[in-house]
Amino acid sequence: MTSGQSPPPDDPERRFVNNPFARALHPAGKRTAGYWIAFMLVALVGGGIMLAAFLLPMLFAHGLLARSHGRWGMRIAGVLVAAIYGLIVLTLFKRRRNAPSDRA
Repeated sequence: MTSGQSPPPDDPERRFVNNPFARALHPAGKRTAGYWIAFMLVALVGGGIMLAAFLLPMLFAHGLLARSHGRWGMRIAGVLVAAIYGLIVLTLFKRRRNAPSDRA
């Protein structure tokens, strides 16, 4: 198809007609098995990183508190880490609960 011709109005790819960059990002045709394997691998690695970012502060605070053996600096640091993490989580939940919803 040349740029002078326009596709039929019911064509789902109509938005990519005059934009070669968009056509390159959305190639026509089916996606291969390699594409899906790469997509799943990236999704799993990303999910693992997000899970670690959510769990590691709690484990770090627990390690500081449980293994301090009378060292007050470690106990204070553990309480501080737990408090900051708790405030962040509470702020996120409060923001989500107070967000205006689009429900009728």
